[in-house]
Amino acid sequence: MFKYVSKVILKHIFYILSLLIIFFILYILKIPCFFRFLTGVPCPSCGMTRAFMALIKLKLTDSFYYHPLLIPSLITAFIAIHRDIPIFNINKKICDVYLWIFIIIFLAVYLFRLITCSIP
Repeated sequence: MFKYVSKVILKHIFYILSLLIIFFILYILKIPCFFRFLTGVPCPSCGMTRAFMALIKLKLTDSFYYHPLLIPSLITAFIAIHRDIPIFNINKKICDVYLWIFIIIFLAVYLFRLITCSIP
């Protein structure tokens, strides 16, 4: 059991360190959004950082304004990362269907925001 728990903890540390390294490199290179830097078009997750910062400050309306799918994205990320962990007992077929539905909704929201020029 201890070996399994340590493996899960190492997996989380790896994900967190990977994200921190990516953000640090982008910060050093002064690239706020790598997708927008390459294409000139806002990325599907544009506004997520500002939405997260507003959520931390408990400004829910601001958070929703910056990106309406922040909270569902956090829940989806948790499910995607933990779906193989038996403690959570997540049905993999239901999880896969949920992830695909979320991806479709995420892209639909992105296209709507792109077409209406409502990406802040």
